Amino acid sequence: MSATHETPGPRADRRVVVGLADDDASWAALCWALTRAARGDGAVHAVRAVRGGDRDGITSACSGGSDRAVAEVEATALRRLAGQVAGGVGGPTPPVSLSWCRGRPADVLSAVARDADAVVVGRPGRRDRTVRALVDRAPCPVAIVPPGFGARPRPRHVVVGVDATSDPTAAGVAPALEEALCHARIGDRVTVVAAIDPAPAVAHWPRGLEPSPTADEQAHAAREATRAVVGPAVEQARHTGAADPGVAVAVIGRPEAVDRAVLGAARDLEADEVVVPRTAHWSAARLLRLARVAPCALTVVPDRRADRSASIRETISPPRTAPARGIAGVSRAAAR
Repeated sequence: MSATHETPGPRADRRVVVGLADDDASWAALCWALTRAARGDGAVHAVRAVRGGDRDGITSACSGGSDRAVAEVEATALRRLAGQVAGGVGGPTPPVSLSWCRGRPADVLSAVARDADAVVVGRPGRRDRTVRALVDRAPCPVAIVPPGFGARPRPRHVVVGVDATSDPTAAGVAPALEEALCHARIGDRVTVVAAIDPAPAVAHWPRGLEPSPTADEQAHAAREATRAVVGPAVEQARHTGAADPGVAVAVIGRPEAVDRAVLGAARDLEADEVVVPRTAHWSAARLLRLARVAPCALTVVPDRRADRSASIRETISPPRTAPARGIAGVSRAAAR
């Protein structure tokens, strides 16, 4: 069973679920969720998973009086924090609800997040099965927030990571791009990073054969191919009202592995959030490693693709392998 306390007022259509724990990362996740809700007229539902407890679902290990008193104190603190965050970003105070549910944190958050817009958790430690399980099976985007997050009134800058080496074009770009655009407001920026792991260039080529593209040429081709997909997607989102016309969208290419490219772009651009799709390339372990070193929040969008189209790599001239010296000699002799 669970006990819930909710602030009065209308309930917003968008609901962000945040997992509560007694650490700094959980506090940062709560502030991040409140900031997102205040910017987008959403609601925040905080969930504390407990083991055991009484019939009300509130753990008996809580201190400071009766379980009901603890619930009221935490709900009041959440309402006060929501007002402070809303004042910091210049938005309306979002509705806040608080629940105590018995069970393992991953199971509780996954169940509560079935009809949520996103689930937010703090950055995991060295081993965190809860965050890993959420990344694997959560039905909605999962935001992993580092400690020390604070609401800032300045426009946000979001980096969207695209694996141009193996991910399909429209299907690979769309989930993460839509997630970034639907929460962006006037003045915000979205930068799509098309990362391609360049093939090694061959130093010596037989006469008459054209050398393979350089790393910069491959990155340029990946950027142009991604731009051809991003442009129509952004226009469609603006036409349907899913994206604000005042959001600036740019595409850059980086000739390196996608995790390094995303991390480097986030640091260089001082990004506020990194959004990546949950694809076969991004294993849960790889995503958690990126979340531990990312300078900002990392949002993982589940992969809802039903089909797979041609990849961006197919639009780039593949590098050719230089033939062996003996084969080249035989070819010249045959040509004579």
